[in-house]
Amino acid sequence: MTAFSESFRSEVARIARKENKGEMSSLRKTATNQRAEIATLKRDLKDLAGQVRSLAKALQKSLTAAERQQPRRQSPDSSAGTPAAANRRGRAFVFSHEALVAKRQAFHMTQKEMAQLLGVSSLSVYKWETGRVTPREAQLVRVREVLQMGVREARRQIPE
Repeated sequence: MTAFSESFRSEVARIARKENKGEMSSLRKTATNQRAEIATLKRDLKDLAGQVRSLAKALQKSLTAAERQQPRRQSPDSSAGTPAAANRRGRAFVFSHEALVAKRQAFHMTQKEMAQLLGVSSLSVYKWETGRVTPREAQLVRVREVLQMGVREARRQIPE
């Protein structure tokens, strides 16, 4: 009997493996296809996230460029030339790189001379004039003063 029971048991196991093999192969194919689809979706998600980041940067750049180009409105009771407006918190003065270039040309100065007048490096003046960078709040005070002065006064203030 043991030989019969062992042979019966092995035959049942063989038939079960044969049936399971067919079912498992279809499940493996399905799992492989799903993994490939998941990998494709992950790549697409990564590409879309990169596009969102680049569009967000472009939007931020365009918004800052638009803010620089729009003139700020001042209230009727304040003017940029009054000392009260200069001491007021916040940006009462809006920097314009075109105004800085025009003033430097009106002074008949080089960028190096303008930098000496402003107390900054000539590279800073170059970056300000090209519109790549705007002056910091502390430097804006001096820029405002220089934009309001005349040619003779500016020439007197340049250190020799």
